[in-house]
Amino acid sequence: MKVKKFRCIQCGGPKINPYSTPYIVCDFCGSFTDIDFAVGMEKWNESAPVTLNYQFQKMALMSRAQMALAAGDQRGYYAIQKEYWDFYYRSFPTYLPPSIDNDKKYAIYIEICSVSSTESAFDPKWQQYGLKQQHLQAQVQFTVEDGRRIADSNAFFRLADFFASITREGMSAFYRDPKFNIMHQLLPEPVHFKLKTSMFVQAWLPYLRQADAARLLREMGFANEYVEIEPPAGKAVACGHCAGQLFAPEGSYKVFCEKCRKTTNVRAQFFCMSCGSPNQVPEDPSKPIDCSNCGIANRLIQPQFGW
Repeated sequence: MKVKKFRCIQCGGPKINPYSTPYIVCDFCGSFTDIDFAVGMEKWNESAPVTLNYQFQKMALMSRAQMALAAGDQRGYYAIQKEYWDFYYRSFPTYLPPSIDNDKKYAIYIEICSVSSTESAFDPKWQQYGLKQQHLQAQVQFTVEDGRRIADSNAFFRLADFFASITREGMSAFYRDPKFNIMHQLLPEPVHFKLKTSMFVQAWLPYLRQADAARLLREMGFANEYVEIEPPAGKAVACGHCAGQLFAPEGSYKVFCEKCRKTTNVRAQFFCMSCGSPNQVPEDPSKPIDCSNCGIANRLIQPQFGW
């Protein structure tokens, strides 16, 4: 059994079950934990008409946004951003984080995307960053090799390094802002960073030599690392929402359903590792929980396969 080597950022558990979207949900604690670049690329290329329509409409929306920005029309810019983000996720619903599982969360998420992108667009520092990124991009020269336009390596990686640097800086500031606190639940910072960099990588891969493409994937954290493992012990359970059949690996507390994109509780109790007393499994089984009887902290899920 060959699986992508994912480790949950919350509990350390590996990814066991197959998945059909770019987002990885832990099969042990139910946490949204990672993104698979390869699946993201498959979904991007799944329908040429959808992708072409998205690119065309995006150009039109961004043109309107630039006009609003030049006019200092922050309210108009915000309205265009709201239109864009809704259009983006309706064009590519598999890119919507699995934690956005109802209309209320979707509205909150689109609002946060719109507000944060508007704030950065009208922030002088980020305006300067944007100009520098445009300058670095303009410095990337292309040659034709075997019928393909190929980007100059040195100039491209100056651009890529700058992009990664400002993306990390922006993520850090964004996740420290109290008004965006809910994003720690909806889209954890490490996964959000991968999402941002994935979009950059997808745009540039067609213009890179094989060695440069491998370097970019490695530096951006998308290098494929597949490993062979024996199928783990476990049991079949019914999804608590759509009644579909799920596989719950041994040691699992919550398992994600790819069909309805919701998690199902597998176990309601655990027994204290110290005194043996039964305890209720918490809402987030990835975090240590104190025994209600003896007070000893129990870690419910242990990292497996030496990961």
